[in-house]
Amino acid sequence: MPVTIYEEMVEMVKAVIFDLDGTLLNTLDDIHNVVNRVMKANCLPSRTVPEVKAAVGSGVTELVRRLFPSGELSEQRVEKVASDIRETFLEHGTVLTKPYRGIEEMLDTLASKGILMAVLTNKPQASAEKAVSVYLPDVPFRIVQGATPGFPMKPESEIALKVVQNLGILPEETLMVGDSDVDIDTAKNAGLIAVGVSWGFRSVELLLEHGADVIVNDPKEICGLVFRPNDNLN
Repeated sequence: MPVTIYEEMVEMVKAVIFDLDGTLLNTLDDIHNVVNRVMKANCLPSRTVPEVKAAVGSGVTELVRRLFPSGELSEQRVEKVASDIRETFLEHGTVLTKPYRGIEEMLDTLASKGILMAVLTNKPQASAEKAVSVYLPDVPFRIVQGATPGFPMKPESEIALKVVQNLGILPEETLMVGDSDVDIDTAKNAGLIAVGVSWGFRSVELLLEHGADVIVNDPKEICGLVFRPNDNLN
């Protein structure tokens, strides 16, 4: 990124909206375990970790559709399996999950400097709230927005703009930080600054293809997009 653009970004950023799975929390093992628990209960074949990893990001119903392409399951059965996954995840979805290294320190730094923070995820609302309360209980997120019935999910702009509006800021003052093409598309659709992380569920190449403005390789680099190099971050 050119220095002038970087400096302009630092000057105007007032808030950071984070994706959850693959960005703040490494949830893959729990998602994989829950999916296969439900598959077994529904007499369906289990799926591998890479298969589940490739299917996440667009909500539970879409995850099931990706794991069972059109024709393998009826739409009614897709909805049944998706509903079972949502319910099972509430009970068994926070066993192996953990924040990625450096995430808690980065969030503490942003909070200490008065940066507004929110979570925007396609994870069901109840599961998102539980994950945040269990693994990031002391982080002062202003909003934890998950998937809710009747409201469009990422990458539609409406959900991101709802979060921005509730934070009381402008889209151009906001970083959208995520690990997937869905997050980058969300940022672009809503006029946010698109920041991709390299440690999540999708490749850096894919994030760049979708127009990521910045790629970060370590959580502390997110602070560098908000504060000037000479700011005291201690």
